[in-house]
This record gives sequence, C-alpha cells and structure tokens, in this order.
Amino acid sequence: MKAYIVKPVSRKEADHLVRKHYLHRWPGVAVCIVGLLDSGSCIGTIVFALPPRETAKRYRVRIAWELARLFIEDGTPKNTETWFMSRAINYLHLAHPEVEVLVSYADPSVGHAGTIYRAGNWISDGQTDQERKTPRFDYMVEGKVYSRRSHVPQGAVIQRVPRGSKYRFIYWMKEHEKRRRECAGIMRRI
Repeated sequence: MKAYIVKPVSRKEADHLVRKHYLHRWPGVAVCIVGLLDSGSCIGTIVFALPPRETAKRYRVRIAWELARLFIEDGTPKNTETWFMSRAINYLHLAHPEVEVLVSYADPSVGHAGTIYRAGNWISDGQTDQERKTPRFDYMVEGKVYSRRSHVPQGAVIQRVPRGSKYRFIYWMKEHEKRRRECAGIMRRI
C-alpha cells in the first residue's frame, strides 16, 4: 500500500468527496469524519453518522454509529477501500471507545452487494424492510428522489416510487468475538 495517512479531517476537507459519492449529500448527523490522505491531499473519506433510532434497540446497545459514506478517488491500488475502512475502525476504537456497534448498508439498486463489508469481516444482517408488513415509498420530483415526504419542496408534483431493500451489515466494536457468536445465535433464531 502507498504511504497513505488515515486521520480525522474536517467537513470542509471531505466535502468534495462526499459530493462525488452516489448520494451526493451528507448524512443527517455526521459524528466523525476520517480522511485518506496522499501527500497531504484528501483523496478518500469515511463519514460515520448517527443511524436510525431503532439500531441501538435492535442490537441491544447504548451507542451505535453508521458508516454512512465511503468514497475514494479512482486510481488507488486494489483493496484500498478495505484497508482504509480497517484503519478508520481502528481509529474509532481509540478515539471513540463508547461506540459498541457499527452498521452500514449496501444498495443493490446501484450495484452494491456489500463485498467491501464481507472483505472487512462485517456480519451480514439481512435486508432492510424485510420485517415490514407494508411497503415503503420514496418520493420523486423531476427525477430527484426524497426519502421523506417532509423533504419534498412545497407544492411540488410528486410520484411515489417503491423503496427497494438494502443489505445491512454490522461490525461489533466491543467484546468482538463474544458478540459475533451471540449475533450468530440471535440471527438463527429469527
């Protein structure tokens, strides 16, 4: 691997990379931003954010964070994403020991299957919405998709679009192996 540096960066330093991510926007509440630096330039970023409220309850923890954005400029060596993610998680272990579990999602509608998470020893935890009894919808206005009706501009003509499920992955930060075994047992019972 090149002589990359992994360290916390400011929102300003990472903004150009988040805008290149397929979602083109920041997550709701970013709590930690880690950068991948090459010769002083930020060429990659991982943004950790607060996850949906149900996440901590689902995994029976007090503090859960979401790996909400990961973007690295093209031209880096093979496996740079997995290497970077591993270093970012190591940083979290030291700087934020209160975090008990990480969750992230892979969106098959844009061709993501979670390969990077599997390579990083994350645990597959099914798909979003698999327990729902009623389907969920996004709202489209002139080609732009909104996940909440309240975010749609006032007076806009909307089209409801069925929301597809995403693959969910988790990474235990504390009592690593013990939690992995517990999780495997819980998942088998569900």
